[in-house]
Amino acid sequence: MVLFGQKVEWGVLGISRLYYTMYEMDIVSKYEAGKYVLEGVPPDFEKILKEALRIRKGESKSYYSSPFKRRKDTLSFMWYMIPQFND
Repeated sequence: MVLFGQKVEWGVLGISRLYYTMYEMDIVSKYEAGKYVLEGVPPDFEKILKEALRIRKGESKSYYSSPFKRRKDTLSFMWYMIPQFND
């Protein structure tokens, strides 16, 4: 269930790491890949990337007040990223 932070971090940073690996032909940490993707995504996805990076670092203060909004943003980001692999 994507309502839990660990799933948000896994989905958002996992797909970011795959993207980085494909385009840079290198392997970096999920955290570094998240920062890389954060530099190039539309502003609509900055919040969920920052949230995933926050979870990865173990920080407690969420960027979201609603777990349902966080879930929606996680899924939207992943659906946005999938077609990027075809470019």
